[in-house]
Amino acid sequence: MSLRQFCTRLWTPSRGFNSVNRLRQVAPDQGRVPIPEQLRDQVQKSHVRIDIPSTVSMEQLRDWELERTRVVPTLKTFYGGNPVHEEYCNQLNALIRKYCDLPIRAADDESTYKFIGFESYKKMANSGSRVKETHHSELTALLHRLRMIDSQMMPQEVKDVLEKFSVKTNIFKQVDDIERTLDTHGRAFAVGKRKSATAEVWLVRGEGQTLVNGKSIVEYFPLVADRKRIVYPFQVVTQEGNYNIFAKVHGGGTSAQADAVMYGISKALTIFNPLFKPRLRKAGLMTRDARTVERKKPGRVKARKMPTWVKR
Repeated sequence: MSLRQFCTRLWTPSRGFNSVNRLRQVAPDQGRVPIPEQLRDQVQKSHVRIDIPSTVSMEQLRDWELERTRVVPTLKTFYGGNPVHEEYCNQLNALIRKYCDLPIRAADDESTYKFIGFESYKKMANSGSRVKETHHSELTALLHRLRMIDSQMMPQEVKDVLEKFSVKTNIFKQVDDIERTLDTHGRAFAVGKRKSATAEVWLVRGEGQTLVNGKSIVEYFPLVADRKRIVYPFQVVTQEGNYNIFAKVHGGGTSAQADAVMYGISKALTIFNPLFKPRLRKAGLMTRDARTVERKKPGRVKARKMPTWVKR
């Protein structure tokens, strides 16, 4: 039997019509339990009927029904190649644009955040092999940009996002920045060091008077170069003559003591106004000069100098 003959025999009209006629001959309620009229009335009353205004066309009704039953993805980046990663990047970029005007700190500052590695991010994104190392590098670059915001001005929203992508281990402990404030007399206290000299500085708003160990600045630092270094932080932030200085210094020489007072004044100014910190750091006043005199070694005249060699 050929294929055509088989199909013709399979789809003969008589076979299909006979089956339909047999079904039509069966009574609709044959073999079923009859439904009570009271229960039937309750079922009909429970049906929800919506009156559609005559002004609504069938096309509008169809569009409304399609919009109602349309499946909306939870992520806006659902149709992208890597939706979870792209959603994270969009959130971070939105925060960067929102807080782009806040002051930032230097890149070499110690941070309280250590971000997750590639394997941990791969599990967080739950995207399998679609997450590459380049995606992790892109994410950490955005997180480092948010981390650069000054800690005293950082919004809570940014802190929550950084906490989400940070590592929480016993090895890396997060240390909150010490919040320094003014005392009851409106003074800011700071300590500056240079070589073996140490200066304790109290800064208060005033007319520009300066006392060092109970003496005037001219009497304690007769050299003009030392006095210029003490006034230099005020010149950087254009606040000359707006603060009174009270300092106690000990150790080292006059040059080292002047530098120690200078560093103490710079730290105290940031307590009055944290926005001074970027300008003072750019001027090199927020990091002390760690150079000291190298110690003398045995067998040498000084730290490096060797004794004169004599043949006999």
